[in-house]
Amino acid sequence: MRIIGFLLLILIPSLSPAAEFEIFQSGYQPLKLAWMSDAEGTSASDVKSIHRIVTNDLQSSRSFKVLNPFSYLADIEQVRKSIDYGDWRIIGTDILAFTHIRKAGEQWNADIEVHDPFRNKLLSKSTLSYHGSSVRPLAHYIANYIYRAATGIPGYFDTHLLYVSKHGKKADLVYMDQDGANRQLVGRNFTLLLSPDLSPDNNMVALNTYVDNHPRLETFDLSAGQRRTFGDFEGLNSTPAWSPDGRYIAATLSYTGYTQLHLFDTKTRQWSQLTRHKGIDTSPTWSPDGKYIAFTSDRSGTPQVYKIRLSDSKVERISMEGPYNTSPSWSPNGDRIAFIALKNWQYALATMRSDGSDVHYLITGGQVDSPVWAPNAQMLLFSRTVAGVRRVFRVPSWGGEPEALTSPREDASDPVWSH
Repeated sequence: MRIIGFLLLILIPSLSPAAEFEIFQSGYQPLKLAWMSDAEGTSASDVKSIHRIVTNDLQSSRSFKVLNPFSYLADIEQVRKSIDYGDWRIIGTDILAFTHIRKAGEQWNADIEVHDPFRNKLLSKSTLSYHGSSVRPLAHYIANYIYRAATGIPGYFDTHLLYVSKHGKKADLVYMDQDGANRQLVGRNFTLLLSPDLSPDNNMVALNTYVDNHPRLETFDLSAGQRRTFGDFEGLNSTPAWSPDGRYIAATLSYTGYTQLHLFDTKTRQWSQLTRHKGIDTSPTWSPDGKYIAFTSDRSGTPQVYKIRLSDSKVERISMEGPYNTSPSWSPNGDRIAFIALKNWQYALATMRSDGSDVHYLITGGQVDSPVWAPNAQMLLFSRTVAGVRRVFRVPSWGGEPEALTSPREDASDPVWSH
């Protein structure tokens, strides 16, 4: 979670978790996709795996609904020679995509085309190349290509997730592909691991752990597995957040007597104080241009979201709707901020514009926390307590049915999405 220790008692009201999600949707209708593939120089199982992974990637984004191949009026051999757009309009195809995969040794090439049948238009055509033994990266590249050609937005299917897996009094750091595959423990047996945040190059994790029952801030090198302390002051050391350029880490410290935001310079290894107020300031998140930091503060009497301009330290309240708004997470696009609110006295995942307007509630129900955006800002991760167990979910940024990414047999929280 993004708020720890005694801050929990101050900032989080006592609520009875709801049994089910209440889901808010925008009425968005996914694009109907006809998707085909064939190959030479590789096995049928490889082709089947690529087709399945691409299908799963695109459907899980909620931007596409893959049509049943039994409804197709032409096969891939026919469409590679000539496309009759009318055949695809008959079955309501918004996007037609197909690829011919060629393999020689470990060199893969995928000739791919994406068409819009209703506009009688070729949207994009290219050859994707990949060298390796696994089909998964190639499949994710194909899905990214189709996604961008159809929507104009980059895909995120080759990205990765981190989250905290707690067992007893210890916690592990888990790393996996965004679709849940290739799950691996990259950091083991931390004491009360909280608030991990990935550096912009995806090589380092800043995190909050405890040593001898005292909170401290560490960086963790994912490649070397090395830990290095950078914040070990008296009192709180918590909620680290990397700047977009990787130069600074914003964090919450209380050694001054007040719980305030500070900046750590990773080059000089020096700290500087950022906010100065008698209230509690915590949970920093950077704007993508590095000019602002949004954070949670109770300086108005209740927890609300504020932002500070780094050039002159001007602080401005953002959230105006409701008595409780915490845990901000700035969109990679810079236009919206995700946060945790109260709606009808239930925890809610919501987003708002960076000026606090246009609040959208995505889901309510149970204890929801730790929102984080996909790199293309079209999906959100969050954790939620279900039947006494925390699990990581994802939901489209426009709303819809949440999808669980972790098992009900695992205490999982504090998700992070790679850049």
